Amino acid sequence: MHVTELVALVAVVLENTNSLRELRRHVNGLLIDAELKRELKTRHRLTAACLGVPHLSAWSLLYKYGTDENLLNVTTLTRSAFNELLARFAGFYHIHRPRRDGGRPPKLTEHHQVLGLLLHYYEGSMGVKTICEIFAVPPTTLQRTLMKAEHALEAALRGFYPARISWPSLGHQRRMAAWVHAREPLLDNIFGFVDGKNYRVS
Repeated sequence: MHVTELVALVAVVLENTNSLRELRRHVNGLLIDAELKRELKTRHRLTAACLGVPHLSAWSLLYKYGTDENLLNVTTLTRSAFNELLARFAGFYHIHRPRRDGGRPPKLTEHHQVLGLLLHYYEGSMGVKTICEIFAVPPTTLQRTLMKAEHALEAALRGFYPARISWPSLGHQRRMAAWVHAREPLLDNIFGFVDGKNYRVS
């Protein structure tokens, strides 16, 4: 083989090597683009498998073992007030029980879980994912349960004597203002705040 032929052969090999490098870079870029598109299409959400079971959730433990103060902190109701509302709410919220011939069992099997979830949603400032973790339900179940529970609560509160809105007497306003001032010294002559969900007043 002559030197000129050898030089020509080396030039062809180098040219092919450069072309091969370019081809590899191009294919690698296409693979990265395809993976990024796949990642963007993939929805990252909580699944039932990673959340545990609702009867062992943080809410169930709080409801079973929590003090009156714990429940008040989470739902703004004492245990006795919560249970009174729960007794009324249970008559308006139906929990599907699957028959022997099949059907998927519900995630939340107790009325206290549903009412607790709704009150937690109203009271808390946390996002849906956090509430899902507290009650051990996936986001789709949470949204469906919230919608159904809101309708049931609205129906339950209609005509429910303890849920009526009544204005306190002047003496009671003064006593409550003193309690508020003792807890929050910057607030003078204030006996309460109203905020939250709006319901039709009859």
